[in-house]
Amino acid sequence: MSSFDEDDFIQLNPEELRVRVRSNTETNVIASNQLTYSYKDTETYIDRYLSLEKLEEEKVRTVKHWLKDDTVEHISWYKLDEEGVEQFRALQQHPVLQDKDREGTFELSVQTVYTEDSPMQFLLSADLLLDPEDGYFTLFYDLEIDQTPSNPQDSQ
Repeated sequence: MSSFDEDDFIQLNPEELRVRVRSNTETNVIASNQLTYSYKDTETYIDRYLSLEKLEEEKVRTVKHWLKDDTVEHISWYKLDEEGVEQFRALQQHPVLQDKDREGTFELSVQTVYTEDSPMQFLLSADLLLDPEDGYFTLFYDLEIDQTPSNPQDSQ
């Protein structure tokens, strides 16, 4: 992934993109999520949010640990929805990204919204599949999500 750049981005097939979300919960904690793309150079800033839809398959598995108790892991997969595919293709054709002399930086990420019944605290990991031949790479791993209100009055 370290060698992945804007030229590689332009060559991607948006219909093959997948996001895999893993949590240490028994149920899905994601209400919705988006794939975000940003590009920045000295003159241009592009910031796009591409909508994802959940694929039907979900998996809950037990993760065995050697020196600690076993844990549970919920896994769900997402792909760009029809609108997201169209937006992705339009982004690939953006004049700035087509310019071979560009000197900017870009980033792909995932933004998530949690379900109302998600636990107050859990761990979340997200992986991105850009090309099926290359496999997934991790965007973030065991990110500690804490939805506990910071002001005790907020929970009343």
